[in-house]
Amino acid sequence: MTSRGLLWVLLGAVGLGVLVAAMRSEGMAAGTLDTGDYASLVGLTVLATLTGASVMGMFRGRAGDAIQAIVAWLAIFTFLGVVYTYRFEFEAVGRRLAANLIPGMATQGVTGAREVTVPRGPGGTYVVRVEVNGARGVPMLVDTGATALVLSDADARRAGIQVDRLAFNVPVSTANGQAMAASVTLDKVSVGPIIARQVRALVSQPGALSSSLLGHTFLDRLEGYEVRGGVMVLRGKS
Repeated sequence: MTSRGLLWVLLGAVGLGVLVAAMRSEGMAAGTLDTGDYASLVGLTVLATLTGASVMGMFRGRAGDAIQAIVAWLAIFTFLGVVYTYRFEFEAVGRRLAANLIPGMATQGVTGAREVTVPRGPGGTYVVRVEVNGARGVPMLVDTGATALVLSDADARRAGIQVDRLAFNVPVSTANGQAMAASVTLDKVSVGPIIARQVRALVSQPGALSSSLLGHTFLDRLEGYEVRGGVMVLRGKS
């Protein structure tokens, strides 16, 4: 193929792209192109002409190299088009992968809603990393059967609560049987981007609870939560 023929092929391809873009525009589809639409088409056409002339100069006498370059760029644009078209699917896969690598990792949903995905752990449990009163990374078992958020003695101390001054006068049921807990109010509880303030909670007696529980005094602050595909999704209110 001669360089002149290559130029016409390139200009034809770019011109076709300009025509497709114009036809996909709302103005062309409705037959109501305004001055701005015409200006955009003229600008794109001029850009296509200048690009073709530049390519012709770069590859003068090297039609083979030019064809290889065109094929490479077409492959790149095709790949980018596929990525853009399926960007939401790729994002969902990325969130699932991140959730499995980092349990409790906060992720931003494609709809803008605040979401946290929690992968299923051993025994079918869901453990999420929670920030309590500034103490980060407190592991909590998501317990939809617990009426309140319950902190173990160790986690309560991490959150700056003076456990020794609490009155343990609230009876609670644990896996080890009946126990006593103390009522407290937490200034801030956050799971990733989901934040709740002034959360009523309980602190278990030392040794009564091995893991803190994320119960309904926090879960009821959410817009919703569900389990799908082995992953628990917590959705914060927007």
